Amino acid sequence: MRVRVAMSKHLSLNGKDYSEGDEFDVPDAAAATWLHTGLIVPADGTWPDGWGSGT
Repeated sequence: MRVRVAMSKHLSLNGKDYSEGDEFDVPDAAAATWLHTGLIVPADGTWPDGWGSGT
């Protein structure tokens, strides 16, 4: 799943720093865990089934 770093968020992953608006891919099986962190949002704005913004 393609994701985007959420507004006003920053993270480091595998030695790379990401800032607000940066996009990267996460495995589909791990997407729910990533979305729960609040650090990222779906890049295309389409949340997985059963999800909504902020859930």
